[in-house]
Amino acid sequence: MNYLTKLTCARPRVSSADPNRDLLTETESNRGRIIQSAAIRRLQQKTQVYPLETNAAVRSRLTHSLEVQQTGRFLAQTILQRLSEAGQLQSLGLNNQETAFINLVEMACLMHDIGNPPFGHFGEAAISRWMQDKARPCYEKAFRGQKIRSTLLESTLLPDLFTYEGNAQALRVIHHLQDLNLTYSQMGALMKYTRTPYEPRPDEGSPDAYRKKKPGYYFSEANLVSDIWQHLSINDGCRFPLVYIMEAADDISYCIADLEDAVDKGILSFRDLRFRLYEVWEEFTEHNDYLPNIMASAIQRAGNNKQEFIVRLRTRLVRDLVDYAAKRYLQQHQAVFDGTLDEPLIDGQSDQHLALDTLKTVAIRHVFSSMEKETPELRGYSALMGLMDIFQPLLELTREEFTGISEKDSSRHFIEQRLYHRLSGKHKMAYHLAVQSLSDSDYTREEQDDLEWYYRARLLIDYVSGMTDHFVLTEFQSLSAI
Repeated sequence: MNYLTKLTCARPRVSSADPNRDLLTETESNRGRIIQSAAIRRLQQKTQVYPLETNAAVRSRLTHSLEVQQTGRFLAQTILQRLSEAGQLQSLGLNNQETAFINLVEMACLMHDIGNPPFGHFGEAAISRWMQDKARPCYEKAFRGQKIRSTLLESTLLPDLFTYEGNAQALRVIHHLQDLNLTYSQMGALMKYTRTPYEPRPDEGSPDAYRKKKPGYYFSEANLVSDIWQHLSINDGCRFPLVYIMEAADDISYCIADLEDAVDKGILSFRDLRFRLYEVWEEFTEHNDYLPNIMASAIQRAGNNKQEFIVRLRTRLVRDLVDYAAKRYLQQHQAVFDGTLDEPLIDGQSDQHLALDTLKTVAIRHVFSSMEKETPELRGYSALMGLMDIFQPLLELTREEFTGISEKDSSRHFIEQRLYHRLSGKHKMAYHLAVQSLSDSDYTREEQDDLEWYYRARLLIDYVSGMTDHFVLTEFQSLSAI
């Protein structure tokens, strides 16, 4: 194992800065590009659990991501400290690269939700359903009633559009939409899953079932992913090692935070929270006092102070979970380094995983089904679906008609042209660059036309998914004259 084969200064485009900059400087450059990107700023008005939340103390995607960033930093430091104590930093190529290692983990944690649409996972489902219902009729109208013209569209492009996945969109956002030109290592550290939507999900029990349980990238980023794997010496379908740290940090952070927010909003009382945690823990295990002992200690020190109880509970669990995740990272070091470990660091056989599962289950049963969460989700669903309906005419134009409204005034398609003008400039640039690249490709004419329409559909998805929760409602109301 030599981490210098994984931690690289290389970027998709040669940087205009000093070409001899070291790894630390390049990871600091990544940090600046990421923190100053519009996609990060938008996270402050995107749902974590509660859509359209007005209480600033309740977590948004941005505040959640900051917490994940800090947990990831703590976990990376713990791993490096243990490697140092074992005298292994030099042999692993990590000597004097510790800060660069931590930087890559931190920024992957900060970006991990950057592809999430408005209204969170509910928004993912809404966009997916719209494409499943409307994409094929739109295509047939754009091609004047013709059925599917190429096997590429049927086998690859339509299935790719039918599944919106925030993890896959994250890679698209940072590379094709925001054009951050991050190092290959930074992009690799973001990729949790290693298949596309048009690849079948592996059967349970297959050696890559976990790494491929969800799509990790779209067809539009397939060439980029091949470049990432080549530059980082990653075998097809395998992970970058730092992804395991980012994933563990996310799991540790959100499970505790979701319940804390529920107590703050009055969805769960302090008494209900304690009762539900005990209740679910007893369902999951017998004769095991790991979580009850932690809770008893927190109750003893906090009394009836609910905030103090949650602080005590969170502090102990974070410490234990980070310690366990670091231990697992080192126990499975070769598989982690190779990217073949097909389970999370906090695995299902441990007390720590049972504790996480307990927190998740309480949230699913008693928080995620609350009216406070579901009512604004339904509002968001109506607005998202309605907004995509409004922009649907853009997908029903022929390629020549769409080119016409994008390049000159059109009296015939004046509605579609005004819709086109509302799209983001960066998103339109990504579309035009993708279409321009087709002329130099080996695709047939029919495939090129299908690909143009695919990138047009991506343009609509990019625009809607990049919106904040409130902007979806505002834009829908504005265009609907409501």
